[in-house]
Amino acid sequence: MTPRSPFILCALALLLAALVSACGDSYGGRKEVSGAVRLEGEPLKDGSISFVPLDGQDTQGGAPVTGGTYKVPRASGLKPGKYLVRISAGDGKTPADEEAANPGGSTNIVSVDLVPAEWNVKSTRQIEVTEKGENRFDFTISKKAAVKRKR
Repeated sequence: MTPRSPFILCALALLLAALVSACGDSYGGRKEVSGAVRLEGEPLKDGSISFVPLDGQDTQGGAPVTGGTYKVPRASGLKPGKYLVRISAGDGKTPADEEAANPGGSTNIVSVDLVPAEWNVKSTRQIEVTEKGENRFDFTISKKAAVKRKR
């Protein structure tokens, strides 16, 4: 071995490490999550969906539901694991309390939620984001459960 050999070997090792890291996941393992939400048999017009980690993942996410669909892009997506699902959709006009309804009341109205508590504040629904394949999750909120309630 010549005196230059260790230098060449180190340079090759650094070059190989740089190439391998360049091929790595630039999204930190995050996955795109998308799907559809139906309420009373119809696409949910406007609402929100959130995903709360259950397996200690360091990602929590959510997205608006518009025209019955949602999408959490990969850049802000979820890491593989189980998540609690919460869906909410205010009616946008009915004040949930009397104070907001009175003259001079708050202009920040918390409206009546069109989605039942079993799908948001009391939700037990879970999904599992996987490493491979499409992470598409569709939700159908039954007509029976869809009673108006205060948020």
